[in-house]
Amino acid sequence: MWNIPVDISAILKRYIGEIKPNVLNPKDKRRMFASEFSEKEQSDILLWLNDNQSFIVSDILKGRGQFAAEWMQVAQKTKSDSRWILKPMNFCLNYFGNGNVEMTERGNFKIGKITMQRKGGDGGRNTVNML
Repeated sequence: MWNIPVDISAILKRYIGEIKPNVLNPKDKRRMFASEFSEKEQSDILLWLNDNQSFIVSDILKGRGQFAAEWMQVAQKTKSDSRWILKPMNFCLNYFGNGNVEMTERGNFKIGKITMQRKGGDGGRNTVNML
């Protein structure tokens, strides 16, 4: 869908745990964190994410095709009250997606206000290896 090159695909597969880590003493034996990749791999993945930022953010929030979302419900919950409002999808794409592509202190990737991380917490099922 995004024409991910083979080298970027291999980095992402090690990041989510589909391919086991290839470094000595990884933080987690099941996967690699962004900070554990070589400087070249970090540079390559950040460059690819930056180049494809708009496609990624749009696909995550809006989707594609006839069922693509045009609005997003934004909710605010407090202890005593809650309220919601519908916002146009273009506003939400700009709000969440605009910003730098970077690595976080915890070893994940961030695209604007969206933090990308491994799914986890799936009781050992294979679906744990998803973004």
